Amino acid sequence: MMPIVEEVCIKDIVTIGINHTMKEAINKMFRENVRSIVILADNGNDFYMLTASDVIEYKIDNIALTTKLSDLPLEKAQKIDAKVSVLEIINNSNLTHEYMIVVFENKIMGILSQTDIINNIDPQLLIERQSLGSLISKYTAITIFKDESTATAIRIMKSKHVDSILVVDDKQRPLGIFTTKDFLNIMQNDDNLNLSIHNFMSSPLKTVPYNIKVYEALQFIKKEHFKRIVLTENDGRVSGVITQSELLRLLNNKWLELIKERGAELSKINKKLLEKTAVLEQKASTDFLTKLYNRRKFDSLIEYEIEQIRRYHDRDLCVILLDIDNFKHINDTYGHDIGDIILQDIAKILKSSCRNSDICCRWGGEEFAISLSHTKIEDCLLVAEKIRVTIQNHIFVKKIHVTCSFGISQLHSTESYPNLFKRADKALYYAKNSGKNKVELERI
Repeated sequence: MMPIVEEVCIKDIVTIGINHTMKEAINKMFRENVRSIVILADNGNDFYMLTASDVIEYKIDNIALTTKLSDLPLEKAQKIDAKVSVLEIINNSNLTHEYMIVVFENKIMGILSQTDIINNIDPQLLIERQSLGSLISKYTAITIFKDESTATAIRIMKSKHVDSILVVDDKQRPLGIFTTKDFLNIMQNDDNLNLSIHNFMSSPLKTVPYNIKVYEALQFIKKEHFKRIVLTENDGRVSGVITQSELLRLLNNKWLELIKERGAELSKINKKLLEKTAVLEQKASTDFLTKLYNRRKFDSLIEYEIEQIRRYHDRDLCVILLDIDNFKHINDTYGHDIGDIILQDIAKILKSSCRNSDICCRWGGEEFAISLSHTKIEDCLLVAEKIRVTIQNHIFVKKIHVTCSFGISQLHSTESYPNLFKRADKALYYAKNSGKNKVELERI
């Protein structure tokens, strides 16, 4: 069975805010040993990617390292649903980016690359007897002599659109390799690009013979944790180089053709199953009266949000609890049907007052909860006050006057979700017992 995107994407991603500089992004990429970083837009909905190849482009174009990421000509990253089948991705010709952001309910789950897709298609039946050399005649190695400058190597990599270059001696025998990872190291240390490339290459270089079997080559990649294979002739000269993703793409082309023949049919079946699953999930996670998230779903979403904050340490989170004042009196006076209409109207006010990235739920009875990501407590106070005034001024059914009391708290480092909620609940208690129709901050 074909896996879904969530099962194959890279979940241990590195992120940075769009208002940071390119230098800060490069430093973070180097520390985390990655070749790409996800850039988070201020609106919480859009994402961008900065790769080592992009950094090479910007270096050649003399873009200053102090440039803010928001000022770089970055293309908005494509987003794909975490629950979509890999088969559907293969059949979707619009998804052409090398990296795609995997999201679920607009929360980032990971990154999916073309390599991840291909790595999850089993090529075993095609590779046991096929020699590697017969497959890669067009994958000529890009080389540079060891005494040429590093700046020259970078220009060649840019012009050839490759992420590595082989360093050779005067007999075309490989001495080492220079990759985008080595380039990030240079940027990190602000090294002199006029120095010879052999000062920065990775060596010694492990190679494989031209006639190695494909199965053996893949085992070699797995054992050595290499991204690419360098092939040599019998006399030691470089004959070619191919990355893992390029190799698997070659092997799977025929297999993919067969898959695509039935792809449309399978995609329709999968789409129907996903739609049914989505409906069931919606029913299980939504309050039937207000159509807001229920308490169970709210708990799971906010716990995930806190987990992301602890991992990346670059965002704030606040919680608002609100309770309808004297709601029992409204039910006793006008009946529960009228009370239900008021609950629905308040839910609509909350939805219209919050961003798409905020999470609203009916906590229970006449109590509601809101989670606001990327929000400090002083901004949360403004949001809560706006909602309070909106409810106070709203004309409800039968011209009933309704007010609400609010308690808010902000996530503190290393604390648990129950403690965050407990402080908001305590603040709501103070609001209720000191006059109602007011907003109270947490008390520490």
